[in-house]
Amino acid sequence: MKFAIFGNTYQAKKSSHAENLFRLLAGRKAQLCVCREFYNFLTSDLHLDIPAADLFDGNDFCADMVISIGGDGTFLKAASRVGKKNIPILGINTGRLGFLADISPEEMEETIDEIYNNHYKVEERSVLQLKCDDEKLMASPYALNEIAVLKRDSSSMISIHTAINGAHLTTYQADGLVIATPTGSTAYSLSVGGPVIVPHKHFTPINSRHFSFFNNGIRLNNLPCIFHETSNEA
Repeated sequence: MKFAIFGNTYQAKKSSHAENLFRLLAGRKAQLCVCREFYNFLTSDLHLDIPAADLFDGNDFCADMVISIGGDGTFLKAASRVGKKNIPILGINTGRLGFLADISPEEMEETIDEIYNNHYKVEERSVLQLKCDDEKLMASPYALNEIAVLKRDSSSMISIHTAINGAHLTTYQADGLVIATPTGSTAYSLSVGGPVIVPHKHFTPINSRHFSFFNNGIRLNNLPCIFHETSNEA
């Protein structure tokens, strides 16, 4: 099997878990490609003896499975790079809370064995794709949790005009708008009053005047959405 590996580059004290992961995969004679940033962190910064591997930047990789070693933030980063490649992601949690990365370091060996014995199942999750004119944002246009439209300053609310399949939905007067997947419904969206949901996308306005929408959210299912924001002068 071929694995693409992403990792946290701020957890020097937990580097032994990464060493163990590479050792286990080498024992299986796995093909490896590693995020260049993570590889340089392990070899140049921490001076670890990591087996030679193909290095990649951004989303320029292909693999049978992605392994994320870190916390949920690392998992989300890996998911944004996977995008529409349809590659399953295994999350090994070396952080504090692990909702997405739920394999402990102590379970790595057993988990690798189960993968090679084909004793696992893939849980499919929805992702969001962003389309806009900003080249920097379009470099990584996929999101597993949410996409947030936010105002640039604290002077006033913004008007966010929304449409589905070209048909006008509503105009939100709010500090911003969170468009969340089911996975992201327990993250930023929940913190601003959004519902916990399954398999539909939904909108949650931030500090909105539209209380009916604010309380219930807007549920979507595989529909293209268009957003346009304007500022309200105080």
